[in-house]
Amino acid sequence: GVTYSATIGSVESRDSRKIMHTLSAPLFMLLWPLFSNAVGARFFAAIVPLLNAQKIYLAGTSEGGESETDLADAISRSGDASEALGGPFVYVLVLLFSTLLFWRDSPIGIVSISTMAFGDGLADLVGRRLGSSNKWFFNKSKSMAGSAAFVVGSFAGSYGLISWITMMGAMDPLELGTMGLVSRLFAIAIICAGVELIPFGDDNWTVPLSAALLTAFFLH
Repeated sequence: GVTYSATIGSVESRDSRKIMHTLSAPLFMLLWPLFSNAVGARFFAAIVPLLNAQKIYLAGTSEGGESETDLADAISRSGDASEALGGPFVYVLVLLFSTLLFWRDSPIGIVSISTMAFGDGLADLVGRRLGSSNKWFFNKSKSMAGSAAFVVGSFAGSYGLISWITMMGAMDPLELGTMGLVSRLFAIAIICAGVELIPFGDDNWTVPLSAALLTAFFLH
């Protein structure tokens, strides 16, 4: 997959990192409806990000085998294995705690993870390709193209996953109506895009934390 492509050099390390960032958590959430309604289902599901956290830790500390070395190459910015303990490790911990705390009982976890994965991931992938001529004046490392991709990606991802999990009967429908949900998710995406522009902390926790707080305010 992406890890192999990064290993052989057909995909740049930074691109492979962001592709995995964008797709990993949402693909996991697509499977949430397959879990039962048992009380322990969330704990069983949490085994997946827990094992991923262990794998990333081994990759970042160079204590793993060949597969962990390949993983470190794929998810680090420059190929330095220790970088896996930064953003990628925070990412999987956010996924782990969102699964345990919110699961399918609330849209908070779904929106926070979608915003972190789709929004932040697409902002980087699109911004580096289309953002060279439209940098923000107050943060030259970010672009308007990247921010637009953030809003579209986080909104579409959040709406799509909420609709999917609700349609599959794994979560109760929100009493907002389609337009009510759309307008609120769009507002959350715009505000979180602004948070992503602030040069403070790690986007892998500032963005999902902001999304969680906003979702608790707008959707409850």
